[in-house]
Amino acid sequence: MARQNINRGTTANDGTGDTLRASAGKINDNFIELYNLLGGDSAQVTTKMSLSDNGLIFKGLTYNTTLGFIEGSAAVSVNLPGESGTVALVGGTQTLVNKTLTVPILTSPQINDTSANHQYLVGVSELAADRTITLPLLTTNDEFTFNAHTQTLTNKTLTSPSIVTPNITTAINDVNSAEIIRLTPTSSAVNEIQISNAATTGVPQVAAVGTDTNVSLGLSGTGTGLVQIQTGVTYKSETVNANAQAISLARTMSIFNLGTASTATLANGTEVGQTKTFVNRAAGAVTVTPTTFFNGTSFTVKQYGIVNCVWIDNTDGWMLMMPKLYTSSDTAALYYITA
Repeated sequence: MARQNINRGTTANDGTGDTLRASAGKINDNFIELYNLLGGDSAQVTTKMSLSDNGLIFKGLTYNTTLGFIEGSAAVSVNLPGESGTVALVGGTQTLVNKTLTVPILTSPQINDTSANHQYLVGVSELAADRTITLPLLTTNDEFTFNAHTQTLTNKTLTSPSIVTPNITTAINDVNSAEIIRLTPTSSAVNEIQISNAATTGVPQVAAVGTDTNVSLGLSGTGTGLVQIQTGVTYKSETVNANAQAISLARTMSIFNLGTASTATLANGTEVGQTKTFVNRAAGAVTVTPTTFFNGTSFTVKQYGIVNCVWIDNTDGWMLMMPKLYTSSDTAALYYITA
């Protein structure tokens, strides 16, 4: 209803205004309109709501709720959605449904699990500047990867990764996904290969190491295939400078460098086929006595003499790999055997 104004006439008592009855009717109609708006009943204004300088007051049984406002720097409009629901407040604990947040700033967000009885707590670190996290363009469902969670990674390229004790089940592939190194595990293994790089003028190493005191390193071909050495071969040697020295089994070559006649001992070998080379570069002849010697009791290497021998077993012992076996009576020979 539009507001009804009382016609007071043009001048006092000129008889052109509304009668008292008509004026009272307009007053009643106006108040009925107000009562209907404020209380929903033309007979009584609501007791649940009132106006104050602080705003619109809704009166509850125990506490009142005041809908107020903050003075702005310009005129503003607040639009309520065209549907039933509950207004969301800044400090209220509420569940939001079907909301789109544009450029939201989240502080310590929590995500419920499937049964909503536990939460994923998202923590952050202190940044020196803003950082952008870009999610990939997924073509199917996928999941995040976490540091400590056991997961299987598929179709990943790791650039310069630092990998500590990786478990490789079958093989290492090249860029064409072809096997380049195949790994065969051994149950309860305690020995392994150690690969070491080297600085300038150094020699990179491939060595057998492990729990056992003595660990051999095996190289083999497949079927009738052989081990091919692609370049020249050098042997790590020892130099023998003292009399009555025990020959090292850890070195393939032993070089004698004594100016006078001397002796040396040679222990039994450790592997069938193990070889030893003896070179005498000095003037003194060296008599080597193996613990087990197939060809006699000892052999003597003269100056500039070279002797090769191979380990057979604990029965036959060391055996000379020489085209001819000389005795001490062969004065021109560079080595000889003592029976």
